[in-house]
Amino acid sequence: MVNLVNMPVSRERMEHFQNRHLRQIEHASKQWEARESKSKNNTMRRQWLERQTNANYRNEYDRIRGELSRNKIPYVSMMQLMKRESDLKRLFSSSSV
Repeated sequence: MVNLVNMPVSRERMEHFQNRHLRQIEHASKQWEARESKSKNNTMRRQWLERQTNANYRNEYDRIRGELSRNKIPYVSMMQLMKRESDLKRLFSSSSV
């Protein structure tokens, strides 16, 4: 049986293992940074989509208010617009948009 604990290790071999360990640590830190930037990008994209959705609802609300201010609208269309306007007001009041 060979005792591997007390076996001498050459300087080159020791440096090889140290370099390998350093490369593993560097690789792990790069992966960690990549995960962090990915989560930041996801958060930023989610915020951007939320702002875009909010702006779309506001634009639709403004368009509906403009349509309702006109006098010559068929009655059925006016009722649909008024219903959508109340739906959008409810969205704004609940502050989900």
